[in-house]
Amino acid sequence: MTLASLTAIAVSCLVFSPAWEECTRAAVVESQVAGVQSQRSLRLTGEALDVVLTAQAALVWDMETGDVLYEKNADLRRPVASITKLASLIVLRDRLPLEATVAIPPEAARAQRQGAHIKLPIGQHARVRDLIAASLIPSANDAMVSLAVAASGSETLFVEEANRALPNLGLVNTKLSNSTGLSGGDQYSTARDVRLMLTRLMADPEVGQYLSAKSGVLITQEGVRRSYKTTNELLGTYVPVLAAKTGYTREAGENLALVTHTAAGHRIGAVVLGSAQRFQDMKGLVGFVERNYSLE
Repeated sequence: MTLASLTAIAVSCLVFSPAWEECTRAAVVESQVAGVQSQRSLRLTGEALDVVLTAQAALVWDMETGDVLYEKNADLRRPVASITKLASLIVLRDRLPLEATVAIPPEAARAQRQGAHIKLPIGQHARVRDLIAASLIPSANDAMVSLAVAASGSETLFVEEANRALPNLGLVNTKLSNSTGLSGGDQYSTARDVRLMLTRLMADPEVGQYLSAKSGVLITQEGVRRSYKTTNELLGTYVPVLAAKTGYTREAGENLALVTHTAAGHRIGAVVLGSAQRFQDMKGLVGFVERNYSLE
């Protein structure tokens, strides 16, 4: 990590976070994930041709250096739907052992009536690892609620604890009203905070694998089997997916966070929030980088 990078981290934490040590640690983690895997960087080749987006906010960055390549309203607070699960899982990660078995609580039934789910049988038991995978790959709300209740006793208590923890984890512009991102209450994040969420979970050797998986299976301790597929339509297209998370509600619009690589193999990250066509917007941003930047 360069002296300039460390200086930028320190200034950011001093200005934006009340918890200096935690913020600095979180920012360094992001820098280690998002940058300095090689000394090669993307250089603007000339006057950039703009990209037309339906998204209300967007951010693109060089994963090797951390440099921002494109941004639009990157600090605008807005609901991010199921991308909220990334923040919830960051909070949960150290609270529940991956191989622990937890109950599917009655609260999961309400989540099944409100959005994406995998029909988890109430009262049965599943591994934390499998519930995390189901929360990320098909964005199952019942799996996420089960984890929140297991961690704190109720989803309400989990949200209160998470909102106290998030600023100390560097997520200074993120607030939850529930663990899943379902509509309702005072909740928001920003493209810049989503960048930190995605890069941190991608770096987790146990959890990061689920951010690029196409499908999975959850089998409860009692033997009930649930198969599921990803919500990410870019998997299997010409855009390589190294990590991704989708999110949609009517109030949040279409949302997508993605790590991919250019034709030259250079990794970039991108976030689109409040989009009408998230996959097309993302393809446009990847094309923007290919047209306007070259490796040096």
